[in-house]
Amino acid sequence: MDSKTIILKSYENLTEANFDKHILEENGIDCFLSDSNVVQLYPMFSSPFGGIKLHIFEENEEKALQVLNQIHEKDA
Repeated sequence: MDSKTIILKSYENLTEANFDKHILEENGIDCFLSDSNVVQLYPMFSSPFGGIKLHIFEENEEKALQVLNQIHEKDA
């Protein structure tokens, strides 16, 4: 079975993107970021590129959303 990657979330800020990436990895969810270099070098292009994207495997979507929702509920 081939695993498909999806974009779970997009960010304007690399710090927030790295935080969520770290949280997912700590919970055993493989993930990676894309377009972070473009957004850092040219912040004015963040919107046309869709920001910094957090990718995960599709089968981990539900677990990843639960983990991130729990973490961000504590921050609110």
